[in-house]
Amino acid sequence: MMSGMSRREFLRRSAIGAAAVALGQFTARAQSEEKVKVGVIGTGAQGQNLLRQLVALPNAEVVAACDVYAINRIRAVEITQGKATGYSDYRALLDNKAIEAVVIATPLHLHAPMTIDALQAGKHVFCEKAIAYSIDEARQMAQVAQQTGKILQIGHQRHYNPTYDQAYWLIKEGTIGKVTHVRVLWHRNNSWRRAVPDPKFERLINWRLYRDYSHGLLTELASHQLDVVNWFLGALPTSVVGYGGIDYWKDGREVHDNVEMIFNYPGGMRVMYTSLTTNAYDGYGEWFFGDKGTLVLTDENKGLLFRERNAEKLEWEDDANSVQVDGRRAVVIEPTPTRQWRDRGQELQAGNQRNAYYAEMEHFLKCVRTGETPKCTAADALPALTCVLGALHAIDKGVRYDFRPEEFKI
Repeated sequence: MMSGMSRREFLRRSAIGAAAVALGQFTARAQSEEKVKVGVIGTGAQGQNLLRQLVALPNAEVVAACDVYAINRIRAVEITQGKATGYSDYRALLDNKAIEAVVIATPLHLHAPMTIDALQAGKHVFCEKAIAYSIDEARQMAQVAQQTGKILQIGHQRHYNPTYDQAYWLIKEGTIGKVTHVRVLWHRNNSWRRAVPDPKFERLINWRLYRDYSHGLLTELASHQLDVVNWFLGALPTSVVGYGGIDYWKDGREVHDNVEMIFNYPGGMRVMYTSLTTNAYDGYGEWFFGDKGTLVLTDENKGLLFRERNAEKLEWEDDANSVQVDGRRAVVIEPTPTRQWRDRGQELQAGNQRNAYYAEMEHFLKCVRTGETPKCTAADALPALTCVLGALHAIDKGVRYDFRPEEFKI
C-alpha cells in the first residue's frame, strides 16, 4: 500500500469540480427564492469589490450603500446602476426595516461598533477581516450575535477558495508528512499610501497607516495568512518574537513599514512571517515544509506540491497535472482537480467556478436564508487576531510574547 490517501480518496477530496456543480445548483435554487435585501457599509476598494460580487448574485438585492466619503458612496450607487440608496450615516441605513443583512467593509476600528449596532438592529452581518481592533471587541461581537440569533460571518475568504481547500486536505491526509516549518510572506514595493485629493481626507483615506484605526501590516495582511496557517496546522501558537519599524517610509505613518516574526507552535513547529513594503521579490506566498514534501501556495488560485526525493510514490501521482521547476517535478494544485482530465467536458465543468469573494458572499446569503453556519465565524476568526496582536506586543516591547490558551477563545 502506497503512502498517503488512496487514489479514490484523493480524487474524492480534490474533485473541486463537484463542488462547483453543487455551487451552481445552489445558484439555480436561489433564483427561485426571495432575494436577500442587503446594505453595504463602507464602499472603498474592498467594499466595492464585495459590492460587485453581490450585484452579480441572483439571490441578492443591494438596496443601500453607505460611506462617509462622497466619492466612494457615489461610485457604489453607480455599481448598482442606481438601484441602491446612498447613505452617509450607517445608522440611517440600519433604520431601513427592509434591509435584512449588511456587509461591513470599513476601517478596522469601526468593525465592532458597526457590527454590534447592526446585529441589535436585527440585521445579519458579514464583517471584513480582521474581525476587530481588539480581542475584547471581537468577543462582544460574538456575544451579541449569539444573543440576537443573527448570522455573523467574518471575511477570511480563503476558507471559500477551492485551491486552499484542496491544499488543506493534502496536508491533513499526510501528503507532505509531518509539518515542521512554515514560511509565510507578503512583499511589495510601494508606500501602501493612497492618493488624497485634500489633506483633510488623509486619515479617512489612509486609515491603515495610523494606529487609532489599524494595526497596519499585521491586521490588514498578516491576519489573512496566519488564519490559513492555524487552519492548515490545526494548531495555535504558544509564543512569538518579532521585529519591525518605520525604517523606510518617513512620511508620518504610525504603523510599521516592515515586520518579521517567528511563531512557535506545539511539537516544535515554527512559522516565519515577513511583510515588506520596500521589495517585491518573492511577492506573496505560504510554504508548508514536511518531512515528505513541501506545499507551496504563491497565488490564490494555484499552488505546487513537491515531494522529497526519499518519499514513497503516491498512488495518484501519475494522474496528477505536473510541471518542472528547477529540475524537480511538482504537482500543480489549482482550483480544478489535481489530475489530468479525461475529456474536455470534465475540464469545463470543473472550471465553471466563481472567485472566493463571490463564494463567500453567496454562502453568507445562504446562511441568512437557511440558518446554516458560515465557514468563518467569530470563533474561527479570533485566533488570527490574537496572533497578530501578540506579535504586535512582542515587536513594540522587544520581548517574547507567550500566548495564553484562553486568548484564542470567544
